[in-house]
Amino acid sequence: YYNFDSSQRPHSTSVMADQLCGLWYLHACSITDEVFPQANVKSALETIYRLNVKGFRDGKMGAVNGMLPEGTIDDFAIQSEEVWTGVTYGLASLMIFEGMVEEGFHTASGIYETVYNRIGLGFETPEALHPSNTYRSIGYMRPLSIWAIQLAWQRRQQASGEQTH
Repeated sequence: YYNFDSSQRPHSTSVMADQLCGLWYLHACSITDEVFPQANVKSALETIYRLNVKGFRDGKMGAVNGMLPEGTIDDFAIQSEEVWTGVTYGLASLMIFEGMVEEGFHTASGIYETVYNRIGLGFETPEALHPSNTYRSIGYMRPLSIWAIQLAWQRRQQASGEQTH
């Protein structure tokens, strides 16, 4: 994975859930240039999935924004302790774009289960979920990135020659 920053402070090695958001934007725009070595992308996504998704709330709440390499939540700032619904959906779609389909849908399912089934905010999706079972900024725009999951899925189907109904 890519370090949060180069400061050498304790949080500098934090694993950020959206560290590859630029690559996600490129995929969404159908730009296929290799910006990062493919092995680095795969390693980063696998690390994020292992730590930020599966290592947080048993993989049932989405991707926490910041996780330290030893598996503890980065408490440097409140934002690093939160799950951002839109970031999680973007990450899930990037996983699908990159061939990690099962991991992508599992990542997205944590948001669905939490927002729709547990707290009942399906039509007021919040921006942020906190491990203390609180949330903030309902009706936020970033969760509309859920549509990127459909885009990634359709592109995978098109690439394999399947119908995309």
